[in-house]
Amino acid sequence: MRNHLFLGLQTLFILVVLCSCKSEPIETITFIETPTGLISSEPNLHKTKDGTIYLSWIETNADKSSTLTFSTLNNNNSWSQPKPIANGTDWFVNWADFPSISSFGKSSLAAHFLDKSAEDTFAYDVKLTISNDNGNTWNTPFIPHKDNTKTEHGFVSKVAINDDSFLAVWLDGRQMAYAEKDSTITKEMTLRSAIINKDGELINEYLLDNRVCDCCQTDAAMTNNGPIVVYRDRSEKEIRDIYYVRQINNKWTEPKPIFNDNWEIVGCPVNGAAISTKGDTVVVVWFTMAYNFPKVKVAFSKDNGETFGKPIDIGDIDPMGRVDIELLDDNSALVSWMDIVEENTVIQLQKVFKDGTLSELVTLTESSESRSSGFPRMVVKNDMAYLTWTDARDKNSSIKTARVNTNNLR
Repeated sequence: MRNHLFLGLQTLFILVVLCSCKSEPIETITFIETPTGLISSEPNLHKTKDGTIYLSWIETNADKSSTLTFSTLNNNNSWSQPKPIANGTDWFVNWADFPSISSFGKSSLAAHFLDKSAEDTFAYDVKLTISNDNGNTWNTPFIPHKDNTKTEHGFVSKVAINDDSFLAVWLDGRQMAYAEKDSTITKEMTLRSAIINKDGELINEYLLDNRVCDCCQTDAAMTNNGPIVVYRDRSEKEIRDIYYVRQINNKWTEPKPIFNDNWEIVGCPVNGAAISTKGDTVVVVWFTMAYNFPKVKVAFSKDNGETFGKPIDIGDIDPMGRVDIELLDDNSALVSWMDIVEENTVIQLQKVFKDGTLSELVTLTESSESRSSGFPRMVVKNDMAYLTWTDARDKNSSIKTARVNTNNLR
């Protein structure tokens, strides 16, 4: 009898110990305090090959000057002390045309910002600066376009080409200036790019498309066959759908649509596409209001972007777009976008699988429909998505960040 009692108590003790040692489930959403100042905006994220996550943003100083600043994510999921990248007194700081950091090689970073070139509202240049010591020091900023026109240059995306160089892509308004002097030239926004090495030298410059939408974000990624660029095109009939070009064997392909939405709109919607790659898979997300129906769409490619499958519609009630996307290890892609639900603006998250299966919708946070709320940005590391956005609901906007456990999205 005593032995039975002892064995029963021993079993109970083991069960209690096992239960007490059981790890608590990781919360789906964890907000992370940011090191940003009182007047800060244009947040962005980048993850390097070694997994380092960079948060970049613009600080507006007391003297009205601007400082491009960055911080890295520590192992305890806190942000490091901010470090400056560049400073200026006449920058073009815009809710939709924001700076970013990209990485290439073992310790090289490339950052960009926008600098006014004339008094006209949209006369500004792209300025690039490079660090070859993980951001401890930065070289003198330089302009990657050599046209010297006082026109719009912006909406930049960057991606590593190899350990010594990167590709920069931007919208370029030089033809606007050329047309003023030559009536045979049409005023068009163009898509251009350049390969730049770690010393800031331009290796090659390319014209990718001679007529594109004026102010939608571009995005670029690397496939197994070379870089791929997505952007919003503009046809002669004002159809503004998402197109892409690829560099194959050092030559750029002709522009092709991801899908023919046939969105006819006279003005620019200020709503670009986003892209992510992993192995042979490429995935693109974009916003359209073709035929006055707002949609967020996702298309997968299984052949490095040579062809894309039929788009998958995601979203909830009244999507606004402002999209981002990251491929995950479970054969899905995580999408973020802004939506209006019951008259509230929110940032939504959802997994989408190649077969069209969708996870439950997860609301990250409430936001604002205003332009100052900007574009939420996202990176993924070890099944954790890290997001940043501008909270513009109060008078003083503030930059927020959060971690999302993607395993909890089912």
